[in-house]
Amino acid sequence: MAPLPLFFIGSGNAFAPGGLCWNGFVAGERHLFEAPPQTLMALNRARIDPNAIETVVISHHHGDHCLGLPFLLLHWKYRGRTAPVDIVGPPGTRELAEDVGLRVFPGLFESAVEIRWHELRPGEELNLNGMHLRALPMKHDERLAYNLGYQATIAGRRLAYTGDTAWCDSVEEMARWAEILVAECASRDERIPIHMNLVDDMPRLRAAMSAESLLVLTHLDASIRSTELPRTFVARDFGQLVL
Repeated sequence: MAPLPLFFIGSGNAFAPGGLCWNGFVAGERHLFEAPPQTLMALNRARIDPNAIETVVISHHHGDHCLGLPFLLLHWKYRGRTAPVDIVGPPGTRELAEDVGLRVFPGLFESAVEIRWHELRPGEELNLNGMHLRALPMKHDERLAYNLGYQATIAGRRLAYTGDTAWCDSVEEMARWAEILVAECASRDERIPIHMNLVDDMPRLRAAMSAESLLVLTHLDASIRSTELPRTFVARDFGQLVL
């Protein structure tokens, strides 16, 4: 099977602890998972052409996961993009992006670039741009319409991403399915009802995975710099991992 590179445009949580960039990553050089505020800067710094991104996948509507969209849309409008782009997220993603985008950049959607919106509910699936995507329900902010995680099959490789969540059945399902699981780990040992931590949750998650699978921790507190769990890696801002 072909290698699947992951490039982390950020690894921190909403508070940008210790100066970490907000969490997000590019899979296979063309699928962007999350659009945190620094997305465009991070892609440019990594010399990843923003116009080469074919799919943007949003897990939920907290600002650290989606407020980079207006800057991507701005780039696509004025910097030569001609190909369509697919944006995936929970219901309300298009409405939110258009509301914020038009407030901060009037005329943003007066563009020749085709934006194809796909709003998923838990259990729904789609195929696009060489990726099969399945949305799973996660346990996070109940005030939001939906909080999603995703199972993605790209070039035959099984990638799962939890988004933000506490431990739930979907997390365990992802662990048993994935070759590589990118999981939130918002603190070392603090017990936050809507998040997972390193001490209580990650050993349990690692135990549910096959011995050959990789676990990557993200959405981090700055104090989490390493782990002794087998085949478990701590994401780094602007770092790359290849499956």
